[in-house]
Amino acid sequence: MQVTEIVVTAGRTFNHPYESYSNLRPQVVLKASLAEDENFAEAVKKLQAEAESLVEDHKNHLLRSLEQLERLRVNTSEAASLGRQIEKAQQWLDELRAAHPDLDLPRLAGTPAKADEEQELEDPEDRQPGDHLRD
Repeated sequence: MQVTEIVVTAGRTFNHPYESYSNLRPQVVLKASLAEDENFAEAVKKLQAEAESLVEDHKNHLLRSLEQLERLRVNTSEAASLGRQIEKAQQWLDELRAAHPDLDLPRLAGTPAKADEEQELEDPEDRQPGDHLRD
């Protein structure tokens, strides 16, 4: 009997690292034609090792990509939460300022101080080159 072609399959099933009841299964099928003088047993071992390596590399790539997506999801959620907290804190400070105008309450970064609010803004066209060095 002359073996002229071999087919190998490799696959892995592993749990999704961030979802319950979810599995991932990378799989590959490799097919090779053999020369008349080629040892089919050695060719099968070599092709199977290549298939296993490809599946393992793909699994590792999937895990890295899922980890990056999860970090992005968590960071996005945290940033949104922090934004809401800042808005609430600013509203609370504004309410306290309105209720107690005689208190010198701290300002959040990026909010104008009372003196800054009352100043008339300068027309950008009136500025000359180098004015920023004198401010």
